[in-house]
Amino acid sequence: MKPAVTPRKAVTILFLVVFIDLLGFGIMIPLVPFYVERMGVGPELITAILALYSLVQFVVTPFWGHVSDRIGRRPVLLLCMAGHIGAYVMLAFADTLAMLILSRVLGGLTAGNLAASYAYITDITPPQDRARHLGKISAAFGLGFVMGPALGGLLAGTGEIADANFMRPALAAAGLSAVALIGILLFLPESHHPVRSGGAGAPNVSGPGLREGVGLILRRRTIALMIMLCLIVITFAAVRESIFSLWANHQFGYNAATIGLFFSFNGIIITLIQFFGMGPLTTRFGEHALLMTGMLMYTLSWIGLILAQGMVGLFIAMAASGVGTALFATSLQSLLSRRAGPQERGAVMGVYQSTSSLGRFCGQTMSGTLYGQVGPNAPFAIGALAMIPAFVIALMIGRRLRDERRRTEQNSVTDAASSCDANTHAAPMAGQRSGRH
Repeated sequence: MKPAVTPRKAVTILFLVVFIDLLGFGIMIPLVPFYVERMGVGPELITAILALYSLVQFVVTPFWGHVSDRIGRRPVLLLCMAGHIGAYVMLAFADTLAMLILSRVLGGLTAGNLAASYAYITDITPPQDRARHLGKISAAFGLGFVMGPALGGLLAGTGEIADANFMRPALAAAGLSAVALIGILLFLPESHHPVRSGGAGAPNVSGPGLREGVGLILRRRTIALMIMLCLIVITFAAVRESIFSLWANHQFGYNAATIGLFFSFNGIIITLIQFFGMGPLTTRFGEHALLMTGMLMYTLSWIGLILAQGMVGLFIAMAASGVGTALFATSLQSLLSRRAGPQERGAVMGVYQSTSSLGRFCGQTMSGTLYGQVGPNAPFAIGALAMIPAFVIALMIGRRLRDERRRTEQNSVTDAASSCDANTHAAPMAGQRSGRH
């Protein structure tokens, strides 16, 4: 029997596993649009094919969250890593549009590792430490995005896009996912042990079924508003992410290596804030204030891209985007996890990740059309305007959170008063009994 692993050690192991996997994912971020472009299609179809991954992820992520609630987080992580290996190998050898599409679909089908990783952290950390540890795991994602795009650009070659080698980066990504799979298999223990009902041999019951679980989550008004906010913000974040590589190449003539550096710089900002800043910032300002600040930084980023005249302007805009991503995503995840019971956390995080996937699908799908049919800066302008309704929803969430805190404080005062009354009545009775003796 393996010795127990402390929560601190488990967080460290999961951090390394997620970082290695996301390093492989990050390698492909600046390159996949050019894979598709090499097949001879325009931006409208390029971003639609990119969006297939997010569409499939949207469909299957609630399933993976539900499965992780029923059988544990570790099996889901193992299955998803194995799927990643297959998807990258298929992409490396894709010589037709159909094979490339199939690799994107397989990658989306096995993208449940995001929900499982966040659910793992909520399993092993108390509520007061959750934002800090979620920030660290999110930092592993960011760190993968720091090194991955730059590494991918170098593996593809520093020459013109037309001469880039796309097989080397894809095979490197497959190898990194294989390392992550081995790390989970050897070093990461299970964090979630589903409750059994009905005695020995009874089936696992670990919260509501998938359909009932999603319905339960959406009937909670505050969570429903958070999911709506996630959908709006992530949609337009995905518009920027999916079109940036083509936009930077067409507008400024940057090659794969330079575009990879922009993505890596963005990842550096995300990682520094999530790893070092989220704990102190959350303690000082609270999740909701950081959520609002993140949305403001997203808005400034999109405006910055429109105004950018060269590399300096692009780096400034990408820095603002990194701050927005770090503050918004981690704060929203922490707020959601606080409203989920132990047996439904996988479902809650699954719905969140599924909503994120839907937003990415919508954003990626529309970005090519906006870019090709309206204008090269249209995706960024519309993203900035979309933050107006997002701020309205965020203000509604803040009001509901304040109301919840007020009710909790009132209930605490009432309970304390009731306890005092009970003790007051109990004391004379105890004295009367003592007198009879």
